[in-house]
Amino acid sequence: MALIEIEDLPTRTADVLRRRARAAGLSPVDYVRRELIALAGRRVPIDAVVDFLEAERPNLAVTEADPGASALIHTYDLPAEVWSVFGRRAAAAGVPLSEHVHSELVAMARRSTIDDVMHEFEELQQHDPSVRIDMAAIRESLRYVRGQ
Repeated sequence: MALIEIEDLPTRTADVLRRRARAAGLSPVDYVRRELIALAGRRVPIDAVVDFLEAERPNLAVTEADPGASALIHTYDLPAEVWSVFGRRAAAAGVPLSEHVHSELVAMARRSTIDDVMHEFEELQQHDPSVRIDMAAIRESLRYVRGQ
């Protein structure tokens, strides 16, 4: 069973999700809820497998809610359609529902944005005001590296 509460995620993943939540003006739980709902609404590569399995094996069971998944559903107050989507994706991947969502949260945190990097530098500067950082130069460098 993979635990999926913020405190149970890898430290770097939890830090990124908390930082993004602060930047969005949301609690970490509300932020993760919003992101999980958005993720369930987007097509992802595993959905092709889900579609195939539903067409070829219509009676294939959806992954059952393991204890970690039950905590996920209640902690983040996810609508039934959202956890149904994640359940089908988990079944197609052959993993428990909580493990699938845990992996998605880790992957989401690893896809950093320019804003993520800038918020991290801002936190560093707030933590230690003696650190002098040219934020405009960093932002321009990041945009250049990313081809933006």
